[in-house]
Amino acid sequence: MKKYTILLFFVVATISVTAQNKNTKNADKLFDRYEYVQAVQEYLALVNKGDSDSYVCKQLGDCYYNMYNTIESEKWYRQAMQSKQDAETYARYAQMLKSNSKYSEANEQMKIFSNLIPNDQRAIEFSKNPDYLPQLIDKEKLFDVNKISINSTKSDFGAVLYGDIL
Repeated sequence: MKKYTILLFFVVATISVTAQNKNTKNADKLFDRYEYVQAVQEYLALVNKGDSDSYVCKQLGDCYYNMYNTIESEKWYRQAMQSKQDAETYARYAQMLKSNSKYSEANEQMKIFSNLIPNDQRAIEFSKNPDYLPQLIDKEKLFDVNKISINSTKSDFGAVLYGDIL
């Protein structure tokens, strides 16, 4: 009887994993080809149908992370964190939180990341000085930037060094 119970458990687990892979197959293919905008549309369609789980939320977080949409990425990573994630997801979530000026929450995620992979260079640097961001913000400015009349609101050109003149 015990054998049948264990066997039944593995069959049900396999079916549920296969069903999720089938549902995300198109979106995963787009994600693997770095077509994040289209992958987001596919994953969001799954969410709208009610077929989302922590995997879909993580994938949405990753898509928005790669498109550098920090607000959406943070939102989906937050939902993915309802279940245990891989270490890289915690690091990316922390990075999005930092980008959105949520430093204490970012430090919490980096602590989890550091515990999962203590030998990673990012974890080592974080462990040395977890509150480095306020220190950077408090530093005295090294340069003064003055707007001049030829500047526009766009990113026109970069600076060029010509001889001793910038």
